[in-house]
Amino acid sequence: MDEHRPTPLVEDIDGTRRKLETWFQKRLHSDGPVNIPELKIPEATGMSNVTLLFDIHYEKNGQVQTEACVGRLTPEIEKPVFPEYDLSIQYKAMELVGQHTDIPAPGLLGLELDTSVLGTGFYIMKKADGRVPPDMPPYSMDGWMLNDIGPAERESLWNAGIDTMANLHRQCRDYKALGFGFLERPELGSNPLQQQLTYWSNYAQWALDGRAHPICDPVMQWLKDNAPSNEEFGLSWGDSRIGNMLFAYDCKSVTAVLDWEMITLGNPLQDLAWWNFLDYFFSDGLGIPRLDGLPSYEDSVARWEKGSGFSGEHYHYYWVFAAMRYGYIMSRIMAAQGQDDQIEENFATAILKKVAATL
Repeated sequence: MDEHRPTPLVEDIDGTRRKLETWFQKRLHSDGPVNIPELKIPEATGMSNVTLLFDIHYEKNGQVQTEACVGRLTPEIEKPVFPEYDLSIQYKAMELVGQHTDIPAPGLLGLELDTSVLGTGFYIMKKADGRVPPDMPPYSMDGWMLNDIGPAERESLWNAGIDTMANLHRQCRDYKALGFGFLERPELGSNPLQQQLTYWSNYAQWALDGRAHPICDPVMQWLKDNAPSNEEFGLSWGDSRIGNMLFAYDCKSVTAVLDWEMITLGNPLQDLAWWNFLDYFFSDGLGIPRLDGLPSYEDSVARWEKGSGFSGEHYHYYWVFAAMRYGYIMSRIMAAQGQDDQIEENFATAILKKVAATL
């Protein structure tokens, strides 16, 4: 794993493995010791926290049990990508999605906020079967989506992702009745969009230590000045991108919706805009042809509208919103890596300049 990435590393893998064995033994009330043969840290995805992959083997009531697991750890580094990582929010959100919808949220095995166990908080999920489009390098540059499947499979995969996202939005339309009211932050604004705009204004100040950003800041002001009125709000998955889904090997369905750390309330259209924008960023935005077979963004909006029941009227606004957020996030990553010359001028802000020229 690249030591310059803003993702904390688990320095003592074997020690972490033994501590997890003890933690599981207490939690599972097994007949004897719990065995974890090996811990792995995947390198192809994620930029904000550590992911652990491992199997557990144990006996309970005389029966041999085996479970494939995924662990997510709170980052403990000097300059994280985000100012706060509340694992309990992520865990509760996945729990509610699993309880109230048929969306394939990860099966949950436990949340641990006591930092004395591993030195940081963590939660454990069941590992779902499937494959995820890689982030590093992006699926548009290398990996199984580029090399192992054809246009028809890519179209099927993309549409399965859009349909799953739309189903999430449709089923969580009455988010308060489902228990997602805990995501409301009235101290930040009068509605979910205003709350998000305040959050990202505060994020910019934190991420850049109070310095102005000549590219991102004007776009933020435009978003504040042109916020839509009379929107319908619902649940927003947050980091809604193709690389945060596991897909069946036949490319016809989604087997798990991953990474809920950016979950919030807002116009669900922002999830679709973020999904499309990041695909654009990792293809046309980097000067790489978009993978053959992927449906157009316009067709994706129409498909999402039909499946979710929400309007795509303000799609351009949320496309700009996505570009602004990614600009600030990438600028924070550059700052965290000490690449001061790229805080203002980087791949994300170069695209944001193009977006700003359309306003």
